[in-house]
Amino acid sequence: MIVCASRRTDIPAFHAEWMVNRLRAGYVLVRNPVQKDVIYKVNLAPMNIDMLVFMTKDPRPIVKYLDEITEMGIKYCFQVTVTPYGKDVEPGVPFKADIVDSFKEISNRIGKEKMIWRYDPVIINDRYDLRYHSRKFNTLCNEFQGYTDRCTFGFVDLYKKLEKFSDEEKLRKVTPSEICQIGKMMSEAVKGKGIQLNYCCADVDLAEYGISHRGCIDKDYMTSLNVPSELSSPLRERCKCVKNIDIGSYDTCDHDCIYCYANSARDESRKKKVYDPEGELLFGTVKDEDRIVELSSRQVMRIVDY
Repeated sequence: MIVCASRRTDIPAFHAEWMVNRLRAGYVLVRNPVQKDVIYKVNLAPMNIDMLVFMTKDPRPIVKYLDEITEMGIKYCFQVTVTPYGKDVEPGVPFKADIVDSFKEISNRIGKEKMIWRYDPVIINDRYDLRYHSRKFNTLCNEFQGYTDRCTFGFVDLYKKLEKFSDEEKLRKVTPSEICQIGKMMSEAVKGKGIQLNYCCADVDLAEYGISHRGCIDKDYMTSLNVPSELSSPLRERCKCVKNIDIGSYDTCDHDCIYCYANSARDESRKKKVYDPEGELLFGTVKDEDRIVELSSRQVMRIVDY
């Protein structure tokens, strides 16, 4: 079983203690975000986890637990998002240089093949134009050289909840021409640095720039880490990820990135949520009307819940 932690929230950044407590307990409860009275009980025993994939914008809080997770016999890898945006776009994301340093530290511990750098999403507007991305991406390539062999990128997706930012001209759809210009720029930036470029959920072919269309958690990557995997129905259009179980919960991330699909509440009510690091669920408790469904490694499913 491949466990994703998580597309729905930043578990390493905000829920590291909860994460390691669930690994110690050997299971986690995950509420179905669509059928809210259904809770999955996911077996987190080491023999049941083929790979634990940490997705994060700030891996630092989980670092102190990595030795323990390794000693448990759990295999894990990281996908760390480092983008060049300011507080106008990513108000809660810490200083990027600190994230880069943490990325390097983890890479030295577990190997660069288990570290993916995500430059995602690419946003283009008056402030973050093509020249800006060229300058920043080249700088980050120099930083990550020798610490990763893969960079995955994609472009901002204008979900309905993001329309107000489109009206404010902070977010807009990136044109096919701009996608090609970004692809060309990136391919030139990674030359000689040992970093392979992958385009996630591609809608424009960038093969002429040596950029392949791959998933975040795709079969080729899992195979390279000796992890068995199965293809499944796409998580979203053009997605190439393999079957995995996400143990996160929506509306529990405090990065507050304006492009995020995983937070629906952008007010103080979300900030007032209380998280119990000892809880079986990431947020909330089991109710009398809830139905708990145990998942074996063969029953892992993904739900289109964006």
